[in-house]
Amino acid sequence: MKQHDKQPNHSIGTLNYQWAFTLIHYFSLQGVTQAVISPGSRSTPLALACEKHPDINTWVQIDERSAGFFALGLAQKKHKPVILICTSGSAVANWFPAITEASHSYTPLLLLSADRPNELQYCGANQTIDQQNLFGTFVREFINLEHADEALLKGSYLKKAAIQAYRKTQSPKPGPVHLNLPLREPLFPRRFTADELNHYINRLGQQIIETAMPVIQTCSPAPFISLKQYEALSQIINSGHGLIICGHLTYQENKGFKSLLIKLARKLNTPVIIDPLSNLRLSGSPDSSFIYNYDYFLKQHLIQHESDNEKQYYPDWILRFGQFPISKTLMQYLQQSDSRTILISSYGDCLDPIHKAEMIVQTSPNLLCKQLLDFSVKANTSDWINQWKTDDETAEKRIHNSLSRCSGLFEGHVVKTLLNSIIDNSLLFSGNSMAIRDFDTFITHSLAQKKNISFHCNRGVSGIDGNISTFFGLLSSDVNRKGIALLGDLSFYHDMNGLLIARQLNKLGYNATIIIINNNGGGIFNYLPQVQLDDFEKLWKTEIDLDFQHSARLYGLDYYRIENLDSLEITLPEAISSSGINIVEIIINQQTSVKCHKAIY
Repeated sequence: MKQHDKQPNHSIGTLNYQWAFTLIHYFSLQGVTQAVISPGSRSTPLALACEKHPDINTWVQIDERSAGFFALGLAQKKHKPVILICTSGSAVANWFPAITEASHSYTPLLLLSADRPNELQYCGANQTIDQQNLFGTFVREFINLEHADEALLKGSYLKKAAIQAYRKTQSPKPGPVHLNLPLREPLFPRRFTADELNHYINRLGQQIIETAMPVIQTCSPAPFISLKQYEALSQIINSGHGLIICGHLTYQENKGFKSLLIKLARKLNTPVIIDPLSNLRLSGSPDSSFIYNYDYFLKQHLIQHESDNEKQYYPDWILRFGQFPISKTLMQYLQQSDSRTILISSYGDCLDPIHKAEMIVQTSPNLLCKQLLDFSVKANTSDWINQWKTDDETAEKRIHNSLSRCSGLFEGHVVKTLLNSIIDNSLLFSGNSMAIRDFDTFITHSLAQKKNISFHCNRGVSGIDGNISTFFGLLSSDVNRKGIALLGDLSFYHDMNGLLIARQLNKLGYNATIIIINNNGGGIFNYLPQVQLDDFEKLWKTEIDLDFQHSARLYGLDYYRIENLDSLEITLPEAISSSGINIVEIIINQQTSVKCHKAIY
């Protein structure tokens, strides 16, 4: 036997590595394939275990906040948990914004934080904070693992911990799980030469793979509605005219939902309001029951709400799927309505900020549609759905007419040009604030053009941070897919560190365009009551006066600048069709933007 094949006594360093590799391997056996790592010393065994495991692909993102959002996007696109690793201390706290988003968007993450051992807690040790239950109710479970222990390693302790953590990311509702790992030094095996060390590490990992106990997967099916619930539901649906509303749905909820929804809408002869994040507007083949421009024409009905004629425009019942929609106009419409509302919530959460839901049914959208299709329910009259279709068509014409009359460059022109330029099967990401609202307004029937586009936005908590990193996380799952992100200048500024991963993706052959709407910050606040205040300029304008071509140069990305309509129509399609990763900065006058937005209505 060669010298480097001899098995030494178990040192702490060897035990740490075996401990970390065994945990990672049990995650791998359950289907985990991706890990996002922020470099650090205390997390060495975990990072090394992921890198050495043959079935784990590793991504390195230095900034922990950006890493958290990159993992979030990666998990959303992979539709399975992603491992996130960092060292101890304030590094862990930088995950917090991404974790709140993951919690509210039902995104599964396995958070592996390295920690100082017990003897270094509460004694002023460097880079040490209390990491116990650090994320509170934003994680589905917190697991504080024992220190690496030889007896526990030989048993099923780590297997059970890995299975428990994985299952908690999935059920009863998907989300992040935090595992905290206290680690003593030395952090990895000590050998005399580099060759011996690396050979030994590889050998340890292979032994663990060969001897690990198998994992049996179980899953809990979504519950069917009870007979009592169905009777109550059918009684409401048979009470008169209805309306279906679809908000943001997770991948699991959306899978196969569109075809069942169309069948149900046709059976009930019911209009379907489709929020852009439902991924039904850009789904390739829109149905005639889908209503796009409700945000536009419902404003008129709100204004005329008091007349008897307008009261007839409100449905007797509403069936809601998914998260609450983006449109503020729709929210006000629903608040004024006396309609009986049924909320279909896959995970039992009360996604009802206006407190109008009479029933909350915990089941999947697919199962609910299947059950309603199997039973006898009364359809709406043709006049009811035709009224909605007519208003939708009229609204689209008025939107496009108003858009053509706006001579100054503003966001509506950008969305129109983007949608005309984007290729089928692309990935489209929207920032919050004005960007997502502009998509809501301008993704009309004609601009959708029957393209099948995967549409995303961080609407769990609608934060301004982490947008670039989430976008690249989503994009990284498919090198052959074109990615386009539309962000405001403040959103871009908040996550410029996320551009670091762009250099790596560029080298790997990814293609993406980040479009920055640079209206010098604060455009959204011009639409809020704060605009009346004397201190508006100081406290809400947030003018940052940044030229983002320097960011592009810093990270080695191609850069385009657009300042007028003629340039937009030539340069934006060119940037979108080009290879590699580029940044397009579109300069929009804030006053022109406000004027044109108001002219649309």
